[in-house]
Amino acid sequence: MKIYLAKHCGFCFGVKRAIKIARETAAKYENVYIKGDLVHNEDVCKSIEESGIKRTDSLESLPKGSNVIIKAHGEPLKTYKCLKLMGLNIVDATCPMVKDIHKKAQELEEKGYQVVIIGDRNHEETKGILGNIASGAIIENKDEVLKFKDGLKDKIGVLCQSTQTLENVTATMHELSKQTEELLFINTICNPTRLRQKEIEKLSSKCDAVLIVGSKKSANTKRLYEAAKKINKSSFWIMSEKINKNHFRKFKSVGIIGGASTPVEVLQKIAGGLNDL
Repeated sequence: MKIYLAKHCGFCFGVKRAIKIARETAAKYENVYIKGDLVHNEDVCKSIEESGIKRTDSLESLPKGSNVIIKAHGEPLKTYKCLKLMGLNIVDATCPMVKDIHKKAQELEEKGYQVVIIGDRNHEETKGILGNIASGAIIENKDEVLKFKDGLKDKIGVLCQSTQTLENVTATMHELSKQTEELLFINTICNPTRLRQKEIEKLSSKCDAVLIVGSKKSANTKRLYEAAKKINKSSFWIMSEKINKNHFRKFKSVGIIGGASTPVEVLQKIAGGLNDL
C-alpha cells in the first residue's frame, strides 16, 4: 500500500498560537479559565485542561481577578465588555487572521455598507464576527440569499468565515449580486484553508481512499471531507488514530489529511499503522 501524507497538515498558525498562549498562561497564573473550547479538537482541549485550565460556559460565576482565555475562534465585543466589568483579566488567543476579519467588518460598517458574512450560522467564529459589528447578516449559501432578499440593502460588503470553500462563496456572491446595486467582496478565507482544500482535491483524485482526520465540531475538517467525497466515494472522516486497519486492506493507495486543529503526530501514527499492511 502507498501512503500519501498531506504536505499541508498539522496545526495551522492560529491553533499553534492559541495553544502556546494557553500553556504559558497556565504556567504563569492560577485561576485560569476558558470560555468554551480553545480549538475544535477534543484531545487537544483535554490536554489543555490537564495543564490546569478550567473550561466554563458561564462567566458570571468566575471569581474576581481570574484569568480568562479567549478561544482561537474569537468572541463578540460583548464578551470582552462583560469580562472587564467583572474585573477579570483577558488573555486573548483569538487567531490574528480572525481578528483581521473583525477589523474589516468594522471598517465596512463605518463606510456605510451592510455587512454580510458568508459562513455557518452557529459556528463560534461566525458569531464572533457578527458580534463585533452593530448589525449584519449571516448567509450560509446561495439558497439562503432569497430568504434575505427583503432585508438586503443597496450597498453590501461581504466577508466570509475563514474556513469557507471558494466554491460556496462564489456561488453565494453570484446570487447576492442580483439583489443589490453595490457589492463589495473581501476574500477572508485564510491561506491554510485554501492550501488544504487544494491538496484534498489532489489526494482524492490520485488515491484509492482518503482519510480526513479531525473533530466533528471542526468546520474546516467538515469541508475537507465534503470536498473529498465529491471526488472519491472511498473518503472517510475519522476523529483519531484508532482505526480498523483491516478495513483498508483492499486499497492500494491511501491519502491522509487533517483539519487545522489535528496534531500532525496523529496523522503520522495512522500512516505508520497502514504502512504495516
